[in-house]
Amino acid sequence: MTPPTTFTTMSRRLFVACAVLGLALVPRPTLAADPLVVGMFGPQSGERSAFGTRFREAIEMFVEETNEAGGIAGRPLEVIFEDSRGTPREAANIAQKFAQNDDMLAVVGGWSSTESMAAAPILAEANLAQVSPTASHPDFTQISEYQFRMVNTQQSLAFVHRDLLVDSLGASKVAILYYQDDWGNFVNTSTAEKLREAGKEVVLQEAMIPDTKDFRALVTKVKSAEPDAVFLASHYAESSTFIRQLRQAGIDVPVLGADTLQNPKFLELAGDAAEGVVMPSYYFSEDPDALEFTKAYEQRWGRLPDYYAVFGYDAIAIIAQAIDTVIKSGQELTRDAVRDAVAATTDFPGVGGPNTFDEIGDVVKPMRVIQIRDGDYALYN
Repeated sequence: MTPPTTFTTMSRRLFVACAVLGLALVPRPTLAADPLVVGMFGPQSGERSAFGTRFREAIEMFVEETNEAGGIAGRPLEVIFEDSRGTPREAANIAQKFAQNDDMLAVVGGWSSTESMAAAPILAEANLAQVSPTASHPDFTQISEYQFRMVNTQQSLAFVHRDLLVDSLGASKVAILYYQDDWGNFVNTSTAEKLREAGKEVVLQEAMIPDTKDFRALVTKVKSAEPDAVFLASHYAESSTFIRQLRQAGIDVPVLGADTLQNPKFLELAGDAAEGVVMPSYYFSEDPDALEFTKAYEQRWGRLPDYYAVFGYDAIAIIAQAIDTVIKSGQELTRDAVRDAVAATTDFPGVGGPNTFDEIGDVVKPMRVIQIRDGDYALYN
């Protein structure tokens, strides 16, 4: 797989609901009673709630835009939201519920690779296309022909992580701290492999136990390893606690974060300790190409979107386009017909970048690089 490249600007059509379905030109009619039903699952409670909440907010915004502009072929779009709490067991339970709903046409979800992969076999058996906004473990789309993802795999991102650590941060000795789940384990091993192939030393690889509040023992290990850069492949809750304790211990080496740290909660919880952290990014709020979406989201929800919101929005938009394609083709509107239309997606103009699914449901997207400066995200120079 060709690794994604970084970029600063990107041309795409905005307000995907209107651009793809031609909704902006349609007056607001009375919609037919029979809705087109899609499911969505992700964490909406607990420590991971920020991720699923952003999915939900963006999807609700898309549904509102779509229905206000005429729906899909005159029928309203309806999304059934379920809270997975970020756990694979709950994700599997939700998948069973969706599979048994005869009206369900496709599913957006989940947030993590672990919960997405737990739901995948159940949704595949039910012939439901599953579009995950953020599942990046390579095995996810290997499960069946019904799985699709909106982000690069961690195999391809390993090249990005290596290049940022080596070329941008000048690292030759790297400590990798990673979240202990399927995603974190793979990010750790794949990035370490690419660093070693480049002749660099990985001086520490340590898991961050979920929900840990005291990382002082781990910080001590980092100090003893004497890295010249730290790669933090974790989520905002653990990462904010860890980096505060890292800086309190006087360890001032550069930190590269995974794209998961582009979250306002990380800025809030980490405070000044986050200053200078670099990370790859799919979406930047000040990008002129995303400005219309950004303003609409901020007006609707009172805060800026993050890339979880962006990919939730793009995922439901791709499914909506697939449903619209099936209806307009005159085919019977079935789960398999929707799945085939999703699979045929080519150059879809998403807010988070262009989308073309390959033969196994993966995309390869260009990325930009951002850095935390003065308590906010900025383009990295």
